[in-house]
Amino acid sequence: MPPARPARSCRSPRTPRCCPRLPSPLKGHDVSAIVLPLRIPDTVTPLGDWLPEVKDDLTLVTSGDAEPGYRRQLPHVLATSSYSTGPEVEDLLDDLCGAGGVRTLVHVTEDDILRCARVRDRHGLPGLRYEQALPWRDKLIMKGIVSGHGVPTPRYLRPASFAEAERFARRVGYPVVVKPRLGYASMGVGLVGDADELRRAAEAWDPDDVMLESFTQGDVLHIDGFMHDGEVLYVQASRYLNNCLSFHDALPLGSVQLDRDGEEHARLARFAERVVAALPPVDFSPFHLEVFRKPGAGDLEFCEIACRLGGAHIMEALTYATGVNPARLWIRHQIGLQNGPETPLADTGRRYGWLLVPPRRGRLVRVSEPPPVEFIKDFIVKTAVPRDFDGAHGSTDSYLAFVVDGASEHEVESNLRKCIDIAAECSEWEGADV
Repeated sequence: MPPARPARSCRSPRTPRCCPRLPSPLKGHDVSAIVLPLRIPDTVTPLGDWLPEVKDDLTLVTSGDAEPGYRRQLPHVLATSSYSTGPEVEDLLDDLCGAGGVRTLVHVTEDDILRCARVRDRHGLPGLRYEQALPWRDKLIMKGIVSGHGVPTPRYLRPASFAEAERFARRVGYPVVVKPRLGYASMGVGLVGDADELRRAAEAWDPDDVMLESFTQGDVLHIDGFMHDGEVLYVQASRYLNNCLSFHDALPLGSVQLDRDGEEHARLARFAERVVAALPPVDFSPFHLEVFRKPGAGDLEFCEIACRLGGAHIMEALTYATGVNPARLWIRHQIGLQNGPETPLADTGRRYGWLLVPPRRGRLVRVSEPPPVEFIKDFIVKTAVPRDFDGAHGSTDSYLAFVVDGASEHEVESNLRKCIDIAAECSEWEGADV
């Protein structure tokens, strides 16, 4: 008999369940040996093409929006109306795994890491378990472990009361970062500039899912790669253009891969090795690490890390740079179709970058094709047109994206800045914020 299922909430796994259980859609569904929850659309992760050997023995659990595309590729698809919120996905995974016959439960995105780990625990399935996974998801636990191993981190606090939060803010100085412990894509992250703003933030935050951090001036970099059993196998360091909070000001978020033969890339790779070694070892997995680089001497400070592939268009940039799609490799490794640690990741010699253009407040009327320039590898319109928007709500919210290449990181940055102008020329908006 599987272990008892812990109480959980629509908002947090720490509080009692608040949603009634919905009827299971499994009636008449044959149980597959492989279960894969994934909300990413088939245009990004074409599982039918990636997994031809096992697609008849795989059940995909996905969102209602992504369901039609996958039904054209896979014979067994189950959809839920609230993929990223509420208990429906975990209930469905429990039903599938509890029916017997499931040997592999695959996870891919941040919102599936903990619920898949809980389901594996309850049903005795191999793979990442909850005790291993939690320090890679809960930023409070994560920072405690990493700082305990001597890695520089911002000062941080889980506030037990507003008074404690206010004392912390006075001690470290405003602005202060407020973030959910279990968040991703910078959703729910904000800067508060004074005590009044802090009080307003405290009225809205979930006391079980909040932490405060001192604000770090400087650049933000991200380090992406693969790890296995506490060892970094491959690493690519990149620098953000703007930062993950730029969407608050309707500014694009971009990223430039650093030149791999430079000392800065080597220094960031060593930093990644320290962080990965500090946290619980996991089987072959991508990681996405964010790091602050302070002004002046350029000291590095830990921001956060995840045991999954980075978002935005990191997948595409790494695919171009290495010749291997990291998402495809990771999924195939989890299923047993490919040996991840033994798969070589080459360097094509060119650098790549991406740009996310956030929506404005207003009506997007038209998006036209960009001019035929060689450095644009991908031009991605991410929405139906026309459409009304009320702005961006997370770092990866965008209506338009570019993936570009260049001979060096400086050329990639120059090309991305050209794409900002190209995006403005290609887009026609109506509304007050135009």
